[in-house]
Amino acid sequence: MTRCERCDEDDRVAVRRAKMVERAGRMAIVRDVPMEECSACGERYLDWEIAGRLDQLFDSMLACDVEIAARHFEAPTVA
Repeated sequence: MTRCERCDEDDRVAVRRAKMVERAGRMAIVRDVPMEECSACGERYLDWEIAGRLDQLFDSMLACDVEIAARHFEAPTVA
């Protein structure tokens, strides 16, 4: 496990949390995003691959003509 870079008080643990973004008056929420979180200070860390996939999801969700969009994060399967 990796120590928290913010507080260095505890190890980061794997969790699944929701991420939200608001752009141009529209809101998108993706639930169950895999990430690491410090149990001491609550700082959250995203893997670069997950962050890229999340950004793509937000872009596609906000391209629709809706005020609020929500979905679950679906990690790609490894063959």
